[in-house]
Amino acid sequence: MDSDTNTDCEERILKRLAAAGADGLTTTDLKLPGAGTIKGKACRAVLRRLLKDSAVGNLGSPQRPRYVVPEHFKPLELTYDHLESRSRESGVRLLSKSALAKGLKGAGLKKVDEALKLLVAEGVLLRLKWANSTLYLHASTLPAAPSAPRAADKPDPAAIHRAYREAVNAFGYPDVLIHEVYLRLGGELEALKGALLEACRSGRAVASMGDWSLSSPEERAAALYIDGHPHLRIRLMD
Repeated sequence: MDSDTNTDCEERILKRLAAAGADGLTTTDLKLPGAGTIKGKACRAVLRRLLKDSAVGNLGSPQRPRYVVPEHFKPLELTYDHLESRSRESGVRLLSKSALAKGLKGAGLKKVDEALKLLVAEGVLLRLKWANSTLYLHASTLPAAPSAPRAADKPDPAAIHRAYREAVNAFGYPDVLIHEVYLRLGGELEALKGALLEACRSGRAVASMGDWSLSSPEERAAALYIDGHPHLRIRLMD
């Protein structure tokens, strides 16, 4: 191929992509010469070389490309923002990985697992288990972490045990909803949660996650957050 032709094609492609910015261009938008012409074939060969050399990135798919210059080829960042936005807009509704990734293509779709790991590690999303499924919830939908209750506000351990036993007797199993214990105990919910967290840390209680998707707002408000995950149920060990 004529070197001048290749140079002209490269300059044309890079100039148009630079002007397009982060939006990028499709193959049609690049307005290359006809595929059946000598110059058209040359320009398409140049585009393939630019992609191979990472001088151009494809944020779309091979079938439906969206070309950008390297400074805008940030599939991980774009995927991170896409997943965060979809989760935040869903409110308290739990979303699967596929639901969060809806709308992503090509390079962005390949970065979903990596972006989810970052979002969970940074505490932006919570990873929850429901049956055999993994679901995600935006952390902004959760109540703010309470301040530690004053000593005078802490509920009596014996009263907590009585309320817990009443809940166990009512439902027939030892892992009961914290909300049910609270209904029988009364007082300040945050004080009860503080006491139960202390009991979990000392091994006097064991919290379990329960089924967030089937829980009421009141039951969710009573959840204990351990390692960033909400635990709806409690079992007292002594």
